Amino acid sequence: MTDAAGDRPQDVGRKHSRRGAPSPATVTLLDEYYAAIRLELRAILIELGMPTVPTGQLPAFDLRPTLDRRRPLWDLAVKLARELAAESGAGEIQPVGGPSGRARPAPRLTVAARRHLGG
Repeated sequence: MTDAAGDRPQDVGRKHSRRGAPSPATVTLLDEYYAAIRLELRAILIELGMPTVPTGQLPAFDLRPTLDRRRPLWDLAVKLARELAAESGAGEIQPVGGPSGRARPAPRLTVAARRHLGG
């Protein structure tokens, strides 16, 4: 608790840390929130997927949404999955390239492999 010159009058002398567990009403709302996220994510994954067809048969044509429609659906699905992972304590879903978010460098080709490729 500091009384800095820039503090708002209502914040002077007040602790700024959390007080403990959320109220039962808040827990109930959060449970409903995460249930809604799960339903939405399930619906998006169904929309992105292929229709079910009998085993051994192929669909007459691809009924999936176009790529332009699937891209934002996948972006939303990843965001929802991250939110659910944070809620469950499973941790952050790592982007491609590892924990740092940086892609690893491609392996170097040997001289013989470069020659074989025409380089």
